Amino acid sequence: MSAAVTTVVCGGCHGLTFVQRPCDCRDGDGERVDYTGLTLPTREHRRPWAGCRQCRGVGTYSQPCVDCGQVGRRRAQLVYTVANLDTGQVASVNVVPGAVEPLPTPDGRWWLPLGLTVTELADRVGVAAGALRVAGGPDLGDPLATAGVVLPRDWRPDLPTERRHQLEAAAIAAAGRPPWRVLLGQTSPPEPPDHARMLGRLCALADQLHLDVVIEARRSDATRTGLNWDVRFELPGGGVPANPSNWAALLDDALAAVTPDKAAAALTRAAPDTPAHFLHTDAVAARPAVGINGYLSAHDVDQLERRIIADVGRGLGAQAIWRNRHWWHVTLQPDQPEPTEVELPTGQIAHRLGDTLRRGWEPPVPQHRGDPIPTAACPRCPGGPGHDGGDDRPYCPDCRGTGQIRLGAVLTITDLRGRCLHRNWRPDDQTPPGAVVASYGTSGSPVVQLPTHYRVGPLAATFDVRPTDLTDIDGERVLDQHLRDGIVHVLAPATDPVTSYLAKATVGRPGARVIVRANDWDGPGLDDLARFVVGLGLGIEITAVDHRHNTGKPHLLQGESWSVRIVDPDQPIEPDPVPTSPGPAAAVASCLRSLASALDAVTPTDPEQPIRVPQQPTTTGPAPHPAGLIPRVRQLAAHYPGRLATIRLDPTGHRTALTE
Repeated sequence: MSAAVTTVVCGGCHGLTFVQRPCDCRDGDGERVDYTGLTLPTREHRRPWAGCRQCRGVGTYSQPCVDCGQVGRRRAQLVYTVANLDTGQVASVNVVPGAVEPLPTPDGRWWLPLGLTVTELADRVGVAAGALRVAGGPDLGDPLATAGVVLPRDWRPDLPTERRHQLEAAAIAAAGRPPWRVLLGQTSPPEPPDHARMLGRLCALADQLHLDVVIEARRSDATRTGLNWDVRFELPGGGVPANPSNWAALLDDALAAVTPDKAAAALTRAAPDTPAHFLHTDAVAARPAVGINGYLSAHDVDQLERRIIADVGRGLGAQAIWRNRHWWHVTLQPDQPEPTEVELPTGQIAHRLGDTLRRGWEPPVPQHRGDPIPTAACPRCPGGPGHDGGDDRPYCPDCRGTGQIRLGAVLTITDLRGRCLHRNWRPDDQTPPGAVVASYGTSGSPVVQLPTHYRVGPLAATFDVRPTDLTDIDGERVLDQHLRDGIVHVLAPATDPVTSYLAKATVGRPGARVIVRANDWDGPGLDDLARFVVGLGLGIEITAVDHRHNTGKPHLLQGESWSVRIVDPDQPIEPDPVPTSPGPAAAVASCLRSLASALDAVTPTDPEQPIRVPQQPTTTGPAPHPAGLIPRVRQLAAHYPGRLATIRLDPTGHRTALTE
């Protein structure tokens, strides 16, 4: 790490640490803001509202500058790091003024080309540059395409060295968000995607899971093609989502980016009031996996694309929906709800039209659909549906604003690879009959364990995984312990335990579908993650708690709780006070999902302090750390049950800590 770093005045706030923003009160006419389609003059030419709570009638208001973090200066340093997750090797380039030779661009400007430099780093650590991905960030395509810094127009190679470096410093500082960019790769890159094969796999899985596959295109002025494409799973009968999270300019790009995991993650964003039905008896029966190869000839991607594009011309978008082993084509038309009134931070009342879309027609009812799942009024919400925080009424966690609770559910467990299991959960399905009072809570109310039929944990063995490997379908949240063990806390004497259990199990699950993923963790192990983190020059803290004292008290945490966090090695050891993962694999997965924010947290905020430029192996290499971290941490936690047992590893070595 260099001893000093160049800083420049922040271009966003010009060193003031804050910026002036035009106030939103100019959007309206006094106390009223009408967003329902009226043509109004531009904001700059309208007078501010004198009663505005945000700008006090001035027309502008101050905001902290996010570009510099209210410092007023920015660091003229950009670090690219490429890491091999399989071997732990790390290589970096330090982009500072004068470090990279500028090259001309076709439009006559100059830029710092970093794509070739990143490719060289990838070669040094033994990964394929074309398969790099941003650490913890969204999948936004090839990161090499954006690896570069465009210089100011007045930069020329014949300028004095000091002036050239000043201009380069300004450009590097402006491009430095985030200033440390870590790209991950593996020794064996994945095979290039086969679009037809992936689409066939999604359709096969949808048939198994009793879901729809949706290929959607919407009009957009933000892409060169004028369309946004998305490929996802959907629950039959649900509405058109307002904002799908994954967009691509081309169908080929959407199919290249989609995986069964990403397609399934869209299910968690469905509307909470999606219609709920039990599965038909035939649909619940176990059946062998549907072969993928049998679907390949049934899907002509080019033909689907042409038909969808043609349908877009008759509306604002179009969908191809795979249901009942057939493609159905529908247009997307604007929905016309009544205008809604919303109070803005300015104190004005805004009138809006919903930006929702509806299908031009609905495809036939799914063949797997059974009886509707009964509902009951939410006992905590006498005001009825719509209690989402408006009208001074608190948001209800029991029904998520629907005003109803479900009196049944459909359990689906899948490994997204070909194995699948379904169960209808009805209130009267107690086989064998009867619930067992397992213990009593701190208030003396009974804690009931329901029959095996309602427990998800015992089904994990069917998929050759442990109960703690079960997650929600998005793969991010470990399945709640109460669902794994069929535990319900009966708070009122007259409450039926099964009804309470089903109501809680379906909260936040659209269509009352409890869709569970059963997969072993196929990412890096804890030892591999630790080697990678120490190679970055950072620290890693592994915390575990052994809950053996809770045995016989099923309403309390059972087994173990784990946490894995990336920390600043210069900070004192501080165990995670609330480890939430039931095992080390889930803790590693959670750590990798939050990798981007963790790297941001350990990046120095002081612009005078340079960013690390890690190289691994270096001449000395990091301090050795012990292998077999999981048994070491587990042994320490078992020796002190109920306490936070932590091991910290960083480039200086390793330490342990025990806290209550």
